[in-house]
Amino acid sequence: MNEKELLKRAKTDENAVEQLLQKYKALVLKIARHYYIVGGDIDDLTQEGMIGLLRAIKCYDDSQDVAFITFAYTCVKRQIISAIKKANSKKNQVFLNLFDNDCLKFLDKPTDKENPEINFISKENYSNLNEVIFSKLSKMEIKVLREYLTGETYLQIANKLSMTKKSVDNALGRIRQKLSCVLDDNCA
Repeated sequence: MNEKELLKRAKTDENAVEQLLQKYKALVLKIARHYYIVGGDIDDLTQEGMIGLLRAIKCYDDSQDVAFITFAYTCVKRQIISAIKKANSKKNQVFLNLFDNDCLKFLDKPTDKENPEINFISKENYSNLNEVIFSKLSKMEIKVLREYLTGETYLQIANKLSMTKKSVDNALGRIRQKLSCVLDDNCA
């Protein structure tokens, strides 16, 4: 069965859809290799690309003057880019999603209006946690963390610290791991 027949049958026949997905999987892999998703890997990008390919199969209109492979390429690439944008925007909204508000309450810097005993305990907790954090993180990780906590994006941090965006992402991953270890008291 040729490609045109498969595309026509794909509107109602899942078997035809599966054949087209298998036929163009290499195209999806080729496109996905050229991209990077924060917090993900090539399999995540490939899966997004396959979603784009499935949409291309379902939406292709052979009455238009465009080859299916061109249409599929565009759909796959757009799906992958959309997934990357979505991942980047979510990732930059909140730092260290492993922390909840209760966990961070004792980190608030004390004010002079508080009870002196609470003020002292808060200062001690804050100081102790800072000491533990700074002992676990490298100098570069501390710089990245400071920039990130000021609301800088990965790209802004990378430019400011003369690093790649990937290095910033890796550093934040290590920071998350080290700080979750500190908070869970699971450190070696």
